[in-house]
Amino acid sequence: MAVDIQEHDAAESNSQADGQQDRGITLRAIIIGFIAIIPGVFWGVYGDVISQTDLTSTSLMMPPIIILVALLIINAVVRKIRAEWALSRTELITIYAMLTVSVVLSGMGMLQFLCTSLGAVPHDATPDNHWQDYLGYVPHWIMPKLWAIDGFYKGGQPIPWSAWRWPIIYWSGFLFTMLFCMFCINTIARKQWMDKERLTFPIVQLPLEMTDPKGSFFRNKMMWLGFGIAAALESLNSLNYLYPSFPYFHLTSYDLHPYFATQPWSSIGYFPTTFYPLAIGLGFMLSVDVSFSLWFFYLVTKLENVAVAAVGWQGGAGGTVSSPPYLGQQGAGAFIAIALVTIYLSKSHLRDVFSKAFDKNSRVDDSGEPLSYGTAVIGLIAGFIIMVAMCMAVGVSPLVAAAYLGIYLIFATTITRLRAEAGPAWVMGPDLNALDSVIQPVGSGAFSHRNLIALAFFHWFSIEMRCCPMAVQSESMKMAQATRTRQRAIAFVLLAAIVLGIAIGFWACLAVWYKYGAGTAKVESWRTSMGKGCFDRVTNYIKNPTRTDIAGIMAIIFGMCVVFFLSFMRTKFIWFPFHPAGYVLANTGTMYWLWCPFLIAWLCKVIITKYAGIKGYRAALPFFLGLVLGDYMTSGMWALAGSILGIRMYRCFPC
Repeated sequence: MAVDIQEHDAAESNSQADGQQDRGITLRAIIIGFIAIIPGVFWGVYGDVISQTDLTSTSLMMPPIIILVALLIINAVVRKIRAEWALSRTELITIYAMLTVSVVLSGMGMLQFLCTSLGAVPHDATPDNHWQDYLGYVPHWIMPKLWAIDGFYKGGQPIPWSAWRWPIIYWSGFLFTMLFCMFCINTIARKQWMDKERLTFPIVQLPLEMTDPKGSFFRNKMMWLGFGIAAALESLNSLNYLYPSFPYFHLTSYDLHPYFATQPWSSIGYFPTTFYPLAIGLGFMLSVDVSFSLWFFYLVTKLENVAVAAVGWQGGAGGTVSSPPYLGQQGAGAFIAIALVTIYLSKSHLRDVFSKAFDKNSRVDDSGEPLSYGTAVIGLIAGFIIMVAMCMAVGVSPLVAAAYLGIYLIFATTITRLRAEAGPAWVMGPDLNALDSVIQPVGSGAFSHRNLIALAFFHWFSIEMRCCPMAVQSESMKMAQATRTRQRAIAFVLLAAIVLGIAIGFWACLAVWYKYGAGTAKVESWRTSMGKGCFDRVTNYIKNPTRTDIAGIMAIIFGMCVVFFLSFMRTKFIWFPFHPAGYVLANTGTMYWLWCPFLIAWLCKVIITKYAGIKGYRAALPFFLGLVLGDYMTSGMWALAGSILGIRMYRCFPC
């Protein structure tokens, strides 16, 4: 039984009729939003890199949520003094949306990885890896001046802006073009997903409930019970991290693999249990078929590992790197299939979109969309061409650039769709990322060294997709719809916030690493290694050329066929219990840490709805939202304390 967030539309209409008229988007909201972006972005980068608390890795990012709570507290005080001075719900959601679309750009897989990748080649070059030779394959203006790289890794130096001027200009232009392409896709898909299919968008449920002026969210005892449980657990664990005498509750990953000691069961692989209050709360908002499918298909992948070991099936022969049961290839195929199914379901709507875009006499109304359909379609085409041209300027051939960027946008669209339907705490892309999806099926031997090396400089945004900006954009459009905010107005605000987010993001990343040093023990080393990892991967392809991977291609096709079958069955049989989102996410790293919370949430929802019906579900929902808010608020405040004190804190999630 899904939570239909469309009910917020009616609630908002009633609240505006009964109470003070909402002022819509105002200049003061935009100014507050721009001001809030600065600490939001800096806190996100500092928390990720220094206090190492992963503030931006989840679908609901901590900085925007904490800042929204702070604004709600201030707003309550202001309302007591003078009601007309208080921010309206639309203003609060506008500020929150501005924060989300900007803060996400400085998360993992975005500017954090870009900055650590640009200096990796000269800094980590050795006689063995021959990376110094790579500098001759690409133009030097895409990287900072060589004299400025040493300070980036050692720290204790001011930012040498002159050395970073051209890289910042080039990569800011590329990133904004990519983000604008995503905005165009979201504009094209918005009406189909939100009005026709009425996808639930679980991620936006919490901020909408928190800002509802006529709601009882903060007066609900069940919400505070859930809040208190999550807050107590995370606080005790944080205190235990600092003072081991405090009790500890194991909410993070506990690997069950050692309990499977004999073959073939020992091949089950990494098999963690987790009990994140955040994930349990989000899972409760899903329909039972989605939550069931998520944990069920993850267990299926474990059985696939066991079955492969039982029959002695081995791969990797013939100069390929894939191996049974080809979970990465299945995941990539499933991601592509979700995008294709989405296009098929939208075929009638897409006809209207293209009719309006290219026919001036079309009667299709796009006045309520973030961009006109003509701007969205032409902007997407033009933006894609510009991105291809910018890749070519670095040394990537046109066909390879188009294939790579096309697959990346397909993966981003699928992640956006999955968050709109399944709303997991975080969504990772397939293990066979966009770069591997281009190279492995064909074989790296078919690519020139120039192509591979140039591609490595564009791998930063596809190597890790948890911070997918396209999903955040779509969720902002959903919140605008729920609060009856004009999409065209919010679009320009969000695009302006994106521009500021890029600028502040570069500033924050460079400030942190030039102060603390990307190569020192003062920072979280994984992010530094991910910048180097872009080139490690390509170096392996160069030194160990692979051939066409027939088995891998068949696995990709198999993954697509499974999604097609599941989607077909769901359209034909209402009773069919398996949702394609479960299969897709199970074949990525997403479900490692989420299958157990989703199992718990599924059991809770099944039991409550069976014995208490829809009334019981609605009564219990605030408790699970309280789990989410309590987990976020407490974890966020401990993370803030770590940032202020400059010490590493307990890592609440994802592992």
